[in-house]
Amino acid sequence: MTPTSAERGKETRVRLLDAASRLIAEEGWGAVTTRKVAERAGLRPGLVHYHFSTVTDLLVEASLGEVRREVERSLAALRQEIDPAAGVEQVLAMAEAYTPDDQLTVLFTEVLLAATRHERLRAELAVLIREFRAALADWLRASAGLDDAEATAVVFSALLDGLVLHRLVDPSLTAQPITGPLRRLVGAKEATGATDAGRS
Repeated sequence: MTPTSAERGKETRVRLLDAASRLIAEEGWGAVTTRKVAERAGLRPGLVHYHFSTVTDLLVEASLGEVRREVERSLAALRQEIDPAAGVEQVLAMAEAYTPDDQLTVLFTEVLLAATRHERLRAELAVLIREFRAALADWLRASAGLDDAEATAVVFSALLDGLVLHRLVDPSLTAQPITGPLRRLVGAKEATGATDAGRS
């Protein structure tokens, strides 16, 4: 069946958003141009501005989409764990995936910097971060019974963000065992036979 005009338009937007996300990570937010996005997507340059008013609008849409999907994936994985100690392990496993050469890691750092310059990006990114913290607080309250779950969620999420950023410039941090401190932060007891060895 021949795709409809709406279906072709949707596919074009997806290709442009994907191309923009990859270019942000590869070359940096400020280096992305209409021509580069079109070339990466295999489309005519005119289609970029047909679907997006400006390159900045395209970059904002692309980056927010990536962050939103990652937040949803992380929360879905966390909600599968009822035991707080196991949840800490789950969160750390996710954090370990953000390596210095990982596309999402680099994209997220570019997005954080760009958010200081673009109000719409800052505002919508703040909403996503608040949603993540609220869900994390709900999980901490339900799994660990914390009275200060909201405050703990702020510290916990900021600690993880900082860890990812520090690893970008100092990959040796992957050798630092931190599950113990994180368990204590959320009030979780260490599982029998558990160890921090080899954790990051």
